[in-house]
Order: sequence, then C-alpha cells, then structure tokens
Amino acid sequence: MITALSRVGGAALLASALLLTAGCSSSNAPETGESGAANFGDCDITENPKTHKMTPLKDGALTVAASLPYPAGYRGNTLEDVDGGYMYCLVAEIANRAGLSEVKLVNAPFEALVTAKSSNFDLAVWDIIVTPERESVVDFSTPYNTYQTGVLVRTDSGVTEESIKDSVVGVLAGSRQQTLVDGQLHPKEVRVFNSNDDLFNALLAKQLDVVLNDTATVMPRAAASDGKLEVIAQYEVGGDVAALFPKGSANLAPTDEILADMREDGTLDKIMSRWLNEILGGDPTALAVWTA
Repeated sequence: MITALSRVGGAALLASALLLTAGCSSSNAPETGESGAANFGDCDITENPKTHKMTPLKDGALTVAASLPYPAGYRGNTLEDVDGGYMYCLVAEIANRAGLSEVKLVNAPFEALVTAKSSNFDLAVWDIIVTPERESVVDFSTPYNTYQTGVLVRTDSGVTEESIKDSVVGVLAGSRQQTLVDGQLHPKEVRVFNSNDDLFNALLAKQLDVVLNDTATVMPRAAASDGKLEVIAQYEVGGDVAALFPKGSANLAPTDEILADMREDGTLDKIMSRWLNEILGGDPTALAVWTA
C-alpha cells in the first residue's frame, strides 16, 4: 500500500529502522520470563535472533531519546506507559537484538537532538532526517525510511500551490521544512514551533493557515482529526530518516548490523506494515506534488 514508506535502503517516507562484531551474542542476552522473551509491550519481538553487542548507558537497557508526546510513534500517555507504535517497536527490536531486556525512554526537544545539545541517551529515534549539517555534530545509522514534506491544512481551506505564498505557515524548529520556507517558499509569514502538539494546535486554532512537516507526521494527524484537517499535497523536500547517536558512539556500528538483519529478514517491513501504514490513512505517493 505505501511503497515510499516501505523503502528501507540508501537514498530513498521512513528509511529508519533502527555491529561491529558479527555474531557477538549471548553474553548480554535479555532476562527472560516464562515466555522466554523480554517484555517490550505490544511489539512483535523476534525470538532468539542473532545478537550484536552494544554498550548501553544503563546495564540491560537501551536508553532512547525522542521528542514526546508522539502517539503515532510512541503509543502511550507518559514515558512509562509507552507500549507500542512504530518507533517504539523499532527500538524495542533493536534492543532485543542487542541482547537487552528493556527500552528506557527519555524526552528531548527535537532541536536539542539535531544540534547535539542533548546526549544522555544511547540513540534517538524520532524520524530525524539525515543532513550534512546534522552529521557534523551527531552520527546517524543507515536509514530506515525516506520522507517528503506534507502540506497540512484545515479541511476546505482553499489553500493552493499559488496561494500558500500568501499564507501563515508553521514549521518545527530545526526542521527541513524551516529551511524550505526560509530558503525557497517565502510565505507571507513563518511561525516556528518547538513541538508538534503546539504546531498542530495552532493550525486548529486558526493561528496558522498551513503546517509543513514530514508526510509520516502530518498524515496520521489528519487521519485522527475527525475531518478537521487534511493533507492536500507534498513538496519533494525531505530525505532519509535514521537513528541518531552522540558523535563517536560505539553503538552505531552494531545498530547498523541490526538494521541490516532486520531489512534482510523482513522485520523492518513488518513493523511499518503493522504500526505505521494503517495510521497514515492514505498513500503518500498519491499526493499532488507542489514546487516551491
């Protein structure tokens, strides 16, 4: 259904599935209960996978940073309640294949992640697009998906490819969309937000005419809006999304090996098919393509 979302290779909507030592294994295997597997909420975890040793900040746990709340990616009301979502199940599977028994979530603003102002984590997964500027201060895994920029508006707004330039447009601080509006689109007014919730609430409150954000972010929001919002088009501005690491992290290489295994055995596609494709509410490749 979602071909762009299912692509998980090189330069190709999510290329993110999130090791040095091939065949490093069982010494740090997860603690097991009667089921023989660690507890990772509602995720379908691979049993007895090939494992690749990581060196986590906390023994037995993978500490993962994200800009929360983001129920599409991390299902739950609090950090402690999260038990599903495509990002959570991705990092849960990475933890599982690293021989770890737990995912410990920490909250961090998006801008702090991409500018290396926060580093109290093993890796960060929040559909972060890989750019040369970001790579100068942080490291990225191989991609797990690829995204474009969706145009989110209130239903029946009348916004067009031409009239968007006369609109008030909201973007997330530090995002590719901020670069798009500042460098190419030049709308009447740009407002920058630090969280998706603030961004989308401003659109619903009619403080904005348009929100520009990754298609995998705006499509679920529109689908869950009871008809109040819709994604009417996309800009071919985006890129590969990948797990982010503090610069020089020893966990980058084993994570890349884990992602390679997940691509090869189909686990990555299964996670996206179960958790992401359904909540998008449509095919992003069918959206009209606008030019800035």
